[in-house]
Amino acid sequence: MPMNATIEYYLAEKKFQSAKTVEDKILYLEEMIKEIPKHKGVESQLALLKTKLAKLKKEAASASKKKGASRKGVSKEGEAQVCIIGKTMTGKSTILSKLTDARPRISDHPYTTTKPEVGMMDYNGVKIQLVEIPSTFSPEYLSICRSADALVIVANTDEEKKELLKFLESNYIRITCMFIKSDQSVDDIRNRIWTLLGFMLVYTRDRGRLSPMALKQGSKLKDFAFKIHKDFVKNFRFAQIWRKTSRGMRKIQAGLDYNLEDGDAIELHMK
Repeated sequence: MPMNATIEYYLAEKKFQSAKTVEDKILYLEEMIKEIPKHKGVESQLALLKTKLAKLKKEAASASKKKGASRKGVSKEGEAQVCIIGKTMTGKSTILSKLTDARPRISDHPYTTTKPEVGMMDYNGVKIQLVEIPSTFSPEYLSICRSADALVIVANTDEEKKELLKFLESNYIRITCMFIKSDQSVDDIRNRIWTLLGFMLVYTRDRGRLSPMALKQGSKLKDFAFKIHKDFVKNFRFAQIWRKTSRGMRKIQAGLDYNLEDGDAIELHMK
């Protein structure tokens, strides 16, 4: 008997497979168990998931007792990884705490941040990982910037901008970047980060429920389907798209090569 799982199940499965931490694996596994269809054909799969969940929870409990060793690298999580960099006392930690759930130590003394501080920024339901790089600019922490998807540079003066750009170039760090000031509004910074990453926001529409998803600008329906699961491309028949226009909501039937737009809600139909 086929599983006939929901899109939410496959999204949770994909996130589980790419999760780097035990905590995230537990989160997405619990979501898979919640979304898996409840019929006899999936009883063995459900039992397997529950066994795996119990094992991960035991592993998490054991790891919490041994916690203490610090990591120099930062595993990528969420839809993208963005580093926040700047000179000491420029407000990086304050910006991180306002944009995410992170609670870095904030002080009037320089060089308070001695290791990368990590938090998850929420953009309309999509998670973006932000990493504050210590102003000591240790080589092992600068390497995080080289592999990140984008860089946010906190510079409150033109002199700081020039100095930081020169420093980054001399350390072979050339990635997509933007400059911000410490007094900019949180909403403005959040929107600019989203634009910097080149994302658009679309929604999966499954049984009346909408779930947000980040896709690169210019993506097609094929990219959307593949991101959920490769079988959704293989077994694709057509899609229904709900799109807001100046004349109201428009419903479109489309194939895999159809270009998506920001705000589209997509319902996939399989063979």
